Amino acid sequence: MSEISDALPAVSDRDLVLQFESLGDNCELGLVQRRLGAEPLGLFRFAGTPLRNMLRAMEARFAGIAEPEQVRLQPEHGEYMIRLTKYDFIYHADAKIGDVEPEVLHRQQTRTVRFLAQKLLGDLENPEKIFVFKQNEPLSAIDLVDLRATLSRFGPSTLLWVAEACPGHPPGTVDVIDWTFMVGYVRRLAPRQNVPDLDVESWVTVLRRAWAMWPARRSAGVAEPVIAPPPLSPAPLPVGRVDAVFGVDGNADKMTGFGWSAQENGFAWSIGDRSLLTLDAPSDASDYWLEMDVAPYTAPPSVPHQSLTVMVNGTQVHRFEPLDRGMVGCPVAGSLIRGRKKIDILLEHPLAASPRDVAGEHDDRRLAIAFRRLSLVCAPME
Repeated sequence: MSEISDALPAVSDRDLVLQFESLGDNCELGLVQRRLGAEPLGLFRFAGTPLRNMLRAMEARFAGIAEPEQVRLQPEHGEYMIRLTKYDFIYHADAKIGDVEPEVLHRQQTRTVRFLAQKLLGDLENPEKIFVFKQNEPLSAIDLVDLRATLSRFGPSTLLWVAEACPGHPPGTVDVIDWTFMVGYVRRLAPRQNVPDLDVESWVTVLRRAWAMWPARRSAGVAEPVIAPPPLSPAPLPVGRVDAVFGVDGNADKMTGFGWSAQENGFAWSIGDRSLLTLDAPSDASDYWLEMDVAPYTAPPSVPHQSLTVMVNGTQVHRFEPLDRGMVGCPVAGSLIRGRKKIDILLEHPLAASPRDVAGEHDDRRLAIAFRRLSLVCAPME
């Protein structure tokens, strides 16, 4: 990490946190800003935003996000949450149940979402702030590459990824990876079940150091660090990959065979005991990585979890037992893929169950796993 000058202009904590805008995945940065007296406007400031949903929304330039039928009021614990169903975001409306008429709140939130989406597009195309991303779960290399690639399509944004401190990266440190990417380390991230239990001091230390080391600050006429971080080469993109994006706006419908229900809003259910996906082969590589964004169907106590066995061109490559929610992945030997034009991925999920049978619901499909995305990524040939 580069040393920074002690002669940098002083800035209050409140003014400091206004130099950053959250891209998710929850309201931790937004609460840091509030604790320090700052209330900036931001589409994702108080939103729950799964990374893949956010990337899908950004790639579509938030099309349809503020259509009235896509903005839903959701009462929870005495307050209203707002669910943006087009991309499955949810956020606090800062409105107590009974304090405002639902119809009035819905109209207000529809206008607000439309305004904030357009504002974020403008901020992405003409960045004057550092964009911040964090998530409590490990961030995969594929997710990081896709996030940076998506941001780069809008303009010269700088991304600060905030993670928990670990050996070699003590609290308060910031690593400048290149001119568009920094990694900052806080003492701890707030637990998902209690986000207000956050470490404000640690966050401020990271944000202050990141702001001081931000290369783009020269364009704003602010003093630079005495020793500027050297421009490093960006992380290399994979030499080849194939993505199946599920949902009505995705491309997976052309790749699905048996064992799938209809595409829904951002996902599709695998149904029955097995489902088939056929992909175009990526370029030849020594090995591959298969990654999936999934949500298993569970209905305790009858269906406490799901299992998933992955077969590639007739060979078992991995079994997930139990299958976790979110991003999961496994290696795939290059010999199973090289030289082929099409790749058959057979997914076995024998614990599929009907919500009607196990939970008394109306849905009689035998649901197994909701898929949001499946990616097959090359490793370079040795």
